[in-house]
Amino acid sequence: MIKRNNILTALIFSGLFLFSCQQKETVKNNEQTGIKIAKPITYEVLVKNPNPDDDWKTECLANTDTKILVEDILKAVKNGNLPAFDYYDNHELSKSEIKEIIKEGNLSENTANIQFEEEWYWDKNELALSKKVNKIMLGYAVYDGKGAVRGYKASFVIDLNLNKN
Repeated sequence: MIKRNNILTALIFSGLFLFSCQQKETVKNNEQTGIKIAKPITYEVLVKNPNPDDDWKTECLANTDTKILVEDILKAVKNGNLPAFDYYDNHELSKSEIKEIIKEGNLSENTANIQFEEEWYWDKNELALSKKVNKIMLGYAVYDGKGAVRGYKASFVIDLNLNKN
């Protein structure tokens, strides 16, 4: 009987050990828990409605105020607490380059979309999705001769993992 219990206990511990050695990348810390399912994902979010007659976009953005985020990012970039990188070749921008981009795009007023690079974590036990934002890029609208939005222009990329605070 004792031998049988020892074998059963050994099998249980072996099973638990093998289960804990799965190859899935899981994270458990203060911010995210679960399996990383986006390594990373990059997407844009419209934060300013280019067409006031579009009721659906107006409704979708009604409870969104990104001005605080934009102002805080611009302040941190200007004072050097967040390094800014060129969107096209990824070189770190100088203070004069940053100043010119902010001025050209009037970013504090005209930021119309934001691009995010994130890691996503799925916690199947909690049935919860959490995200970690790694990079942010502010975009501003470019208009045609009639005042309609033609598209969006990239400003610079902020790597939140390089925060100098």
